[in-house]
Amino acid sequence: MKRSIALLLAGLLVSCGGAGDGSSSGASASGRGGAAVGARIEESDSSVSPTGAWTASDSAWGWSGGAAMQSTAAGAKATVSFSGTSIRWLGSRGRAMGIALVSVDGGPTRTVDLFARPTDEAHSPILTISDLSDGPHTLTIQVTGTANTESQGTAVVIDAFDIQPNFTVSHWQDTDPNAHFTGTWTKSQEGFPWSGSGVSNTPELPVTAQETVTAGDTLTLPFRGTAISWVGYTGPDGGIATVQIDGGAAAQVDTYSATAKYQPVVFTAAGLADANHTLTITATGQKNAASTSSRIVVDAFDVFTPGRRYEEYESSITFAGGFWDPRDTRVWSEGHSLVSRDTGATATFTFTGTSVSWIGCEKSSAGGTANVYIDGVLQTEVRLHQSYPIEGYQMTVFRADGLANGPHTLMIQVTSTDQSYVVVDAFDVR
Repeated sequence: MKRSIALLLAGLLVSCGGAGDGSSSGASASGRGGAAVGARIEESDSSVSPTGAWTASDSAWGWSGGAAMQSTAAGAKATVSFSGTSIRWLGSRGRAMGIALVSVDGGPTRTVDLFARPTDEAHSPILTISDLSDGPHTLTIQVTGTANTESQGTAVVIDAFDIQPNFTVSHWQDTDPNAHFTGTWTKSQEGFPWSGSGVSNTPELPVTAQETVTAGDTLTLPFRGTAISWVGYTGPDGGIATVQIDGGAAAQVDTYSATAKYQPVVFTAAGLADANHTLTITATGQKNAASTSSRIVVDAFDVFTPGRRYEEYESSITFAGGFWDPRDTRVWSEGHSLVSRDTGATATFTFTGTSVSWIGCEKSSAGGTANVYIDGVLQTEVRLHQSYPIEGYQMTVFRADGLANGPHTLMIQVTSTDQSYVVVDAFDVR
């Protein structure tokens, strides 16, 4: 159950265990035509109709709304009735995930492979279907009972749905270049289902989380967006932290729970201006009377910005001039990205809007360079290298605002000459 904590500032929502999307969620807003625009629909909502063999997903995961459902049974289906021009499916990707078939209103079927090499992700955006007619629709997700040859299982997880979301979601790890930890934070132990964990380039260690029990230890994270969620941990040893946005009033967050939960959203701030902000998390060294420790864990962040995201597979993006290799090895936007280290290779995105962002990666093994052009005019050369243990995923590595409201092209041209990769994960447009 979602638990409201406090109001941080006027118009700013702070929640513990909430949807983590900055939108008005809760009631389904179901009615004629199904769930309404702007709603977060949980898997248990009356607008979601499962058929076949579905079971409850592992309760140790921090699912949206506290629960999710899953199936490995071929032919099992879930339909969602909604009104609007788009819908986003939230579920899980990971090493034991299978293949699903997705369609809207009985139209063309899309195959969605949920396998990914990192540890399973909770409440993860799986697929956003856009450009529908403005009216009632039915989304159908069908379990195939199959998986690609590398997967250890065939599970399909349904966590929630966002109806006509007007925001994009970027999932940042605790290793993000902009995350600044001060004090005695330590790297969390491997072997637990931390976001982004389970994969690494030897001798580098996998991404886990950062944790502390020391009063006064802080995390500061600058970001641009209208909402942000802290993805952490709750459990019998969870402590108390305070959270601030832009140095404002501090909200207290108690991360105690009787049982351990991994990747829960423990705090959300929404209703922010679309501008630069700073999130600050401070460990207090205090704890709930029932807790055994004052442990505070920072695992990841979800950053929300207005606009629409275009994934690397969409027809508005063309790749040329060299080899572009698909990757599923990290927590990429919707599970996949394309990478190239061929000098001169290009990715060209055609869009209409006044603002565009390239969503990419900064790390040691994806530390290439690229020129960025808008409408044929060179804007800058982007250098993506970061030294381990800094690893930035789903990052805005380039953004241009103030464009004329009309059609444009953004072209990325790889300039690396040392075999360093350049990642194209997605593009955001407003």
